[in-house]
This record gives sequence, C-alpha cells and structure tokens, in this order.
Amino acid sequence: MLRRCMALSPRSFGFTLLIAGLAAMPPLSIDMSLPAMGAIGATLGAPPSQTGLTLSLFMAGFALAQLGFGPLSDRFGRRAPLIGACALFTASGLFCALASGVGALLAWRFVEGAGAGGATVLAFAIVRDRFEGVDARAKMGAISAVMTAAPMIAPSLGALVLRVGDWRLIFLVLALAGLALTVVVGLAVDESIPAHDLAALSPRRLLRSYGRALTHRSAIGHSLIGALSFGCLFSFVSGSPFVFIDVLGLGTGGFALLFAISSLGITAGSLLCARLLRTGFDPHGLLAAGVIGQAAFSLALLALAALGAFRVADALPLVVLANISMGVVAPLAVHGAMEPFADMAGVASAVRGCLQMLAGAAASALVAALFRGTATALPLAMTIFAAGSVASWFFLARPPERSAAQIQAAER
Repeated sequence: MLRRCMALSPRSFGFTLLIAGLAAMPPLSIDMSLPAMGAIGATLGAPPSQTGLTLSLFMAGFALAQLGFGPLSDRFGRRAPLIGACALFTASGLFCALASGVGALLAWRFVEGAGAGGATVLAFAIVRDRFEGVDARAKMGAISAVMTAAPMIAPSLGALVLRVGDWRLIFLVLALAGLALTVVVGLAVDESIPAHDLAALSPRRLLRSYGRALTHRSAIGHSLIGALSFGCLFSFVSGSPFVFIDVLGLGTGGFALLFAISSLGITAGSLLCARLLRTGFDPHGLLAAGVIGQAAFSLALLALAALGAFRVADALPLVVLANISMGVVAPLAVHGAMEPFADMAGVASAVRGCLQMLAGAAASALVAALFRGTATALPLAMTIFAAGSVASWFFLARPPERSAAQIQAAER
C-alpha cells in the first residue's frame, strides 16, 4: 500500500530527477575520487600505477555489467534488477571505504562499477519503456542535462568532501547516495516492461539480440555518435588538469570555476535540445548541427594550440560551445540508439552504455599518451573523437534522402 501511494508518475519531475540520479552514478563515482588519488596511494602504500587502476577497474565493471543487466531486465523486468544494482553499488561503496589494502579496494571498485553499470542501463531502458517519439527525446534531454554535467562538477564535490574527512569519506558518501536511490526505487518505481521475454537469457537469443543491436545501421550509428561525443568530452575532463593547471598555471580555485562554467554549457545544451524538440524542430537536423558544432569548436581549440595562442580566456568560450554541442547530441544519440528496439530495450541500452564507457577509457588513455608538456594533447584528442562522431553521423546515422514522390506521399 505504501509503495502504491508513493509511486512516481513517469511524467513527473521527481521521476526525471530519479532517472537522472541513476544515470549520474558512474561519472560521480569516477570523478569524485580524482582529488583523492594521492591520498589513497599514501594511505594504502600503493604507487600511482596501482591507484590509477581504481578508475580503470570501475570502468571495466561498468562496461561488462551492462551487457548482463540488459538482457536480465528483458527477462525479469526492470524494477527488481534495478534494486539489485543499486544495492550492489551501495554495499561495494561501503567496502571501498573500509578497504585496508589496495587489492581489496581494486576488487570492490570493480564491483561498484558493475552496480553503477546496471543502474544506468536500466534507467535508460525504463525511459524507453515509458516514452516514444518527441516525449522520449525531451525526457532524454532533461536526464542528459544532469548526466553530462556530473563529470564536470564531481571533482569539486570530491575536493569539498576531502575538506571534511579523508578519502574514505568519499566512498561512504557514494554508498549513502546508493542507499537513498535503492530506497526510492523500491518505494516509488513501478515495473515498466511491457512484456517479459522468457527466452531473453538463452545463448541463442543473446547472440541474436546483440547481433541485431550491433548491425542495425541507424542504431549503431547513434550509439557510436553518443560514445565518440562522450569521448570528446572525457578528453577534456581527463586532460584539463594537465593543461590548465600544469601548463597554463591556473590555480585550483580557478580550475574549479572553469569546470563549473563548462558544466553549465552541457546543461544548457541539453535543455536547449529539449525545448527545440518541443517546438517541432527536426531531430535529425539538430543532431547533425550538434556533432558538427562539437567538431568545429574542438578544431578551433586545436588551432589555438598549434598557433601557440592557447590561453584560458580564449579557450574557455570554445570549450563551453563544444560542451553545449555535446549537450544537444547526447539525448538524441541515446534515443536513436534505443528507438528501434522496443522488444529488447535492455540489450540496446547495454550496447550503447558499454560503447560510451569504452570511449571514455580510450579518451583518457589517448590524452595521457599524447601529452608532451604542451596544450596540444587535449584539443587534439577532442578533435579526433569529434571527427569520429561526425563520420558516424554521415555514414551510419544520417537518414536516407527521400525522393520527391516519397515526400509527396508523406505529405498526403
């Protein structure tokens, strides 16, 4: 009776906020720990090469878990696996806070990533279950405004927590957030799946489902657009401390402000996307504008670096514009990746999320490999990923041109 009274309407602001919170779990978990990396190594007696694995193993757990939680939810529904994923995230966060050695921390970070991956894939599957067309794209825009801003504000949140306690408190805060989400999901989320697929977990069905998701031209194109656009964003996230602090000499306070301004750009882009869609703007044209804009502004940043003119005052406006473009792209890419698969939204969401996390990991590695003590590595990596996003649009996601007869038939 209590759960029935507290159930959230899918069209309510509370529902949107809950789904956004679930989708924001991975970036918050990754980036809140960034300011504590040195302290973790000092406390546990681990070198940077080992403490850096706390990020890599979280990403690995996140990527792999989605591939399992997706079909699991197609078989048993969204609600029960989602509660399980949130509970797994909560318990592993607590064990991370209690870890006495780096080995235990690495193991529990992998499990924490798995819980976050399950929650994320199911959050987007629920949206696909509940909404279609313009409503789905608008809902994705509101969720993406939170999800894509999380990587920008998370390091500042982590630094704030470190002023109160040590690195263990960061993982405890994450565990408490996971507990709150577990309770809210248990009390306020109804089952959304239209029909259970009893054969979803059979090996033959899994191969066929993932084969469909990976070979559908438009869907995989949108998945790649979302992943590569996120790679462009994560190139900035992972490379900005090296460039703006080490190369340009920006202080920690100024760096935090730069991150905040950048996050506002992403949020503004997502909200702009939702508003334009509500007014009847063509989603395909809007997506094209977003991917081209992100590539153009990334290339402009690269030009500044090549000319030796990469300064905070000149680079920040271009970063904001690139992030606004990312905010426009993200919800449209998610919707396009999942729209063709009403019967297997879990699998489609898993493929999309796995590719996005792999792109983020590749972006971080690419920036580290390219960095040579100058500002060039950051915009170069951004441009590479943004160019890949444009190519994915042009060769895969772009709708085929219609003949005059087809246009006339559609108008009739």
